[in-house]
Amino acid sequence: MQSDFAPEGLFSILQGPAFARLSQTPVERGHKLIAAGTDAEAMYLVFSGRFRVERDGVDLAEIGAGSVIGEIAFLTGSARTADVVAARDSIVYRIDRPTYDALCAEVEGLPQAMAAELAGRLAATSARVTPDPSRPPARTFCILPAANAPLPERFIPDLTRAIEAHHSVTLVTETAFKQALGERADPTAPDSIAWLNAQEQGAQIVLFVANATDGDWSRAALKQADQAVIVAQAINYQEPSALEAFALRILPESQRRLVLLHPHRMQKAPGTGRWLDTRPVFLHHHVALTGGDADIARLGRFLSGRAVGMVLSGGGAFGVAHVGVYRAMNELGLPVDIVGGTSVGSAMGGAIALGVPAEEIGPRVEEIFVRSGAMRKITVPKFAFLDHKVLDAALVEHFGEEPIEDLWLPYYAVAADLSEMEKVTITRGPLWEAIRASSAIPGVLPPFFTREGKMLVDGGCIDNMPFRTMHRLKTGPNVVVNVQKSTEKTMHVDYPSLPGRGQLLRQTVNPFAKPGARVPGVISTVMRSLLVGQSDMMTALNPSDLMIRPPGLTGAGFLAWGQHKLFYEMAYKHAMEDFAAREAAGDAQMAALRAAAGLTT
Repeated sequence: MQSDFAPEGLFSILQGPAFARLSQTPVERGHKLIAAGTDAEAMYLVFSGRFRVERDGVDLAEIGAGSVIGEIAFLTGSARTADVVAARDSIVYRIDRPTYDALCAEVEGLPQAMAAELAGRLAATSARVTPDPSRPPARTFCILPAANAPLPERFIPDLTRAIEAHHSVTLVTETAFKQALGERADPTAPDSIAWLNAQEQGAQIVLFVANATDGDWSRAALKQADQAVIVAQAINYQEPSALEAFALRILPESQRRLVLLHPHRMQKAPGTGRWLDTRPVFLHHHVALTGGDADIARLGRFLSGRAVGMVLSGGGAFGVAHVGVYRAMNELGLPVDIVGGTSVGSAMGGAIALGVPAEEIGPRVEEIFVRSGAMRKITVPKFAFLDHKVLDAALVEHFGEEPIEDLWLPYYAVAADLSEMEKVTITRGPLWEAIRASSAIPGVLPPFFTREGKMLVDGGCIDNMPFRTMHRLKTGPNVVVNVQKSTEKTMHVDYPSLPGRGQLLRQTVNPFAKPGARVPGVISTVMRSLLVGQSDMMTALNPSDLMIRPPGLTGAGFLAWGQHKLFYEMAYKHAMEDFAAREAAGDAQMAALRAAAGLTT
């Protein structure tokens, strides 16, 4: 029997005794309604809720109320080709062969409606097929108080307003639920599940608020969530509550985020690691209760799918140009909500995440790479050409040994793991170690060896512009800064004229000797080698990604750290001009950035 919450779709044409005889079947969140490889004895009509279609751990589609599930195998008589798992507590109608035949006989136009349903879903699925599957947008969130501690009174109203700056919001509490369905309403009953699912129809974002203590309402709210937002009082660590344990069991890590509340704003937030050890999440956020308006606005952008990311490429000394773009963003009122990078981009991103002002980053670069002599300390080339001890000491001095997770701004660095031959995204552990690992140019610096036995080298070996990592952490616009030097250059070198060892030694000890052939040096060759096979990466940019490439300096090499002031100023000027030109032209990427910042008119 249909209720006030029945969706449109096939329900609008299904009438008659055959359909009236169908019974509703509740499906609990996480239950596998259909398993790949099984026989298709029935198909299902979704009355309420949402389902994920997945194969080999990859999400292929989402199916909501009013749609059919499993119809292709059912109609063709073939085996199921994918799993279908409930993403909410849901309600379906089961339709077997005799029932379907009866419905087709009684309901005019049902086969045509089924064909239209299939065609529409195929078109939607084809539109989603991209070479870079990004994080799917979330619409429903369950705000979950950690450790049975009540939420601060202002938190939910402030967060709601922050999200409303971007999307309409429906706030669903136990009080609202009881007002709608009665004081004695059971949150697990079919009518209650249908009401909870129907809340998605009235707004773009739904916030379900769990109680501080365990109970039927809180568990029902968690089952409705695309993501659980665990909210904890940072200074008072506690073990997970029974309700949190339930959330950790039913939601995968990719659907959990942690918000740590602090009494006031600080540069760093100590003790984060304890919370993350017991509550694994894909992303965490620090929010100050006093003076933290920018923090709650940032959290609102993340939950709205509007968070602004800054992705910083590798490129040697040209990396200081990243800071010029960052300065331009600051002056234009464009926020940076999360930053990540490869190689020198990891160092510049680390300084940004630390909160170092743009004008101070350049002098720090000079201290690390020029005054310390870190890039000139030649050693016995058993492990690499340079002595890493000098660079390590400089990184510790300027970036500190505090862990990444204590940074107020989310941050990641990318490295290549030669022990497992894969890309590694570093989001925990000492910041200086992440930068050192991400910047370990093979042959120039020794690899960085972790306590877990990983052998890490420069992230540019595998991904010199790690925007795809950003895509997997969040939705929303990104500024992708590309400072890698163009390598599209023909090398006219007379190979037989390359000097051998003896000639090289004579040229080294005799400054008046005839100069040899102009050939790229070791560093230049290694840096160019890192970029082999990455020329087509730009095809994976998202439509809202704004890629900016500051101009280089003719004749400057990858180790021209002494030119950092010039690189910085050139990049700042170029970024200001580029942003202005994009805004004047109505550029879609610039419009997305301004909308995220609340600068639209």
